[in-house]
Amino acid sequence: MIAALALLAAAAAAGQTVADAERAFAEQARTGGQWNAFRAFAAPDAVLYSPSATPARTVLSRSTEPPTPLLWRPAHTITSCDGSLAYSTGPWTKDGKSGSFGTLWRHDTAGWKWIYDGGHDGGVLASAPIGVVAEDHAACPGPIGSVGEQAEVLPDVAVPVATLKGGGLAGLIMASDGPMPASLHLGHATEEGASTDRTLRWRINPVRDAATGAHLLRIWSWDGRRYRLAVFDVTGTRS
Repeated sequence: MIAALALLAAAAAAGQTVADAERAFAEQARTGGQWNAFRAFAAPDAVLYSPSATPARTVLSRSTEPPTPLLWRPAHTITSCDGSLAYSTGPWTKDGKSGSFGTLWRHDTAGWKWIYDGGHDGGVLASAPIGVVAEDHAACPGPIGSVGEQAEVLPDVAVPVATLKGGGLAGLIMASDGPMPASLHLGHATEEGASTDRTLRWRINPVRDAATGAHLLRIWSWDGRRYRLAVFDVTGTRS
């Protein structure tokens, strides 16, 4: 079953947008098993937080199929200019509960494969219109130069969220477990990466003074002149 799903995932990947990939991922979870689908669409280096960052293959190897699968659909995507990296978010439902998810995808010769997946209970995306997907793209490369290195020096104190999300896009995607914290005490980045053309960049920082595995995912999109914060997603800080 798993091998067949992997072949279907690869076959479906040709010419897909990340929204197409997310829909195919969700459909396989619905019809072929939730964790089977996660395995079929995972990149070899994919990570899940369980509760701290753990190779997805390790988490999935001990996961048994639930009686009813999680159901989800994309509502908003952000893709690099060259199509090598993307982020997808939208609502999920399961057993009368609902929330939002966020998935980071990489595209290569194997097609779209997820490298990070997370989610939250509740949130505004739970009521996103069915069938509507906002598909945004980073601007194609301009004079990125050394700006693309995105060096960051973090103080060893809590920083106001208003400061951390400064310079964000007008449509900045913000998500958290419950109310967004007023401030975050961040540790040094544990994971980060970028699209091949560097028009989409991402970084994960641990959140200190919070639950094990608490972290902040940020994604920046190139607008032709500079990077603009596009995603600000905090997990594990519910009080």
